[in-house]
Amino acid sequence: FDLANSRFSGRPAEPPPGAGLIARKGGDAEQICAGFWPGDARFPQAAFFSYTYPKPDGIESQGIEPAQAGWNSQLGEFALLYDDARTSASPEEAILRFFESTYAAGARLGGWDPSLLIERAH
Repeated sequence: FDLANSRFSGRPAEPPPGAGLIARKGGDAEQICAGFWPGDARFPQAAFFSYTYPKPDGIESQGIEPAQAGWNSQLGEFALLYDDARTSASPEEAILRFFESTYAAGARLGGWDPSLLIERAH
């Protein structure tokens, strides 16, 4: 179970090799997905996550915000632990910075049309 939002570039992508039905249908277009995951046996911590599919070269070394967030090699995606967001000075701002910075990194490295970037209203 997770809560997620996906943005699409409008270009097709090849599903992962050996993908099952859901991954074949969900992995047939370039996308950046972000959301919340309560954890499971593989990664037992609640976290906000973000991944770009297909994974652009070098995305794991991109600097993202806030400082507590980063690339999780076990998951193969960016993660911001729920507890880190919850205990930050502004949880809402920490989560927004995470989603915005991971989207910007994925879109830039994936060669997405810059007009697809959405500016946050202040």
